[in-house]
Amino acid sequence: MDLPGWCTKCFGTRTVKKAVLLIVLLIIVGACVAAAAAAKPVSLIVDGEVQTLTTKAKTVGAVLEEAGFYARSCDSLTPQAEEKVTSGMEIKLQRAVPVYLKVDKQTRLLYTTAAAAVELLAEEQIAFTAADRILPEPEAALTAGCTVQLIRVTTEMVQEDREIPYQTVYRKDAKLSSGRKKVAVEGKAGVLQTTYEVVYADGVEESRRLVEEKRLAEPVNCVVLIGTKPVPVLAGRSGAAGSVYEGIASYYSDKFAGKKTAYGGVYNPAALTAAFPDKALRGKKLRVTYLKTGRSVEVVVNDFGPHTKGRLIDLSAAAARKIGLLGAGVGKVRLEVL
Repeated sequence: MDLPGWCTKCFGTRTVKKAVLLIVLLIIVGACVAAAAAAKPVSLIVDGEVQTLTTKAKTVGAVLEEAGFYARSCDSLTPQAEEKVTSGMEIKLQRAVPVYLKVDKQTRLLYTTAAAAVELLAEEQIAFTAADRILPEPEAALTAGCTVQLIRVTTEMVQEDREIPYQTVYRKDAKLSSGRKKVAVEGKAGVLQTTYEVVYADGVEESRRLVEEKRLAEPVNCVVLIGTKPVPVLAGRSGAAGSVYEGIASYYSDKFAGKKTAYGGVYNPAALTAAFPDKALRGKKLRVTYLKTGRSVEVVVNDFGPHTKGRLIDLSAAAARKIGLLGAGVGKVRLEVL
C-alpha cells in the first residue's frame, strides 16, 4: 500500500506503516468486543430440562420466543418476562399441566405447576386434617390428566339401643281348669345399649368398631299357666230338655271333612253339628254358649265324641266360627239341651 507523500516526508515510511497496523488491530479488537458484548450465554430450564444458549435478546421473554417457547398466565416463569437478560442468567419455565381436583363431592379441572398432590391443595388453599386421605399419595408427582382426590375422614361415637327378646315359660296350674291358659306375667323385652366408633369417608359410613355393650334393662319372661284341674260337668237329668252342661269344647279338624260319623252321617264343616259323649242326645239340638265371648249357636248332635280326655263337645268348624272359638281352638262352654 502506497502512503501519501506528506506522511512519508513528515514521519518516515517505517513509522507510518506501524501506525496504520496499530489502527487496524484496534478496529478488529473493538469489533470483537462489541460482538462479545451483544451475545450473552444463558441457561434455559423448561420443565426440568436444561439447555445452554447464547443470545442477543434483551429480555427474558425475548429469549423464550427465540427458543420457541411461550409462557402462559398459568405457567411459572422466573425471572419475569420483562427482566433484562444478563450474562450467565438462569431462566426457569415450568409449564402448567391439566389435572382434576375432587374435593367435597365436587370435581374441577385445573392447570397447575404444583409438583405433588399436597402442593396442589396448598396452592388452592384447601385445608385438611391428618385423618383425611389424599389420593394419590401426598408426595406423588402430578401428571397431565391425573385426578387428585381429598377424602375427608371423620369419626363419631354412635349409640344404638336394641331389644333383648324375652322367653315364654309354661307352667302347670292345678287351680286352673283343664284346657285353659292364663298369662300370669306379661313378657317384656330388655334393652341392650351398644356403642360403636363409626368412621365416615366423605359422609358415608365406611366402618364401625364395637366399643361397649351395656344392658339397660333385663328382659322379663312371659309366664303362661296351663290348667290341669278336671272340668266339672253340671247336668240335670241326662238327655232331658233343659239339661245344662259346662266343660271344654273343641272343633273338628279339616281332615275329617266328608268322613262318616259314628251315627252313620257324613261330617260337613259348613253344617251346624256336633259330637257329644251321651248317646241319649243323638239327633237332639243343643244351644252352645262360649263363655269367653257370650256368643251362642244351636247345633244338632250327629256324632259320638270327643275322644280326648277332659273335652265335653266337638263342634263343626261352622259352629265354632259362629261363637268365636276358631282362634283359640278350645274354650269353656255351657250346653243347654233344647
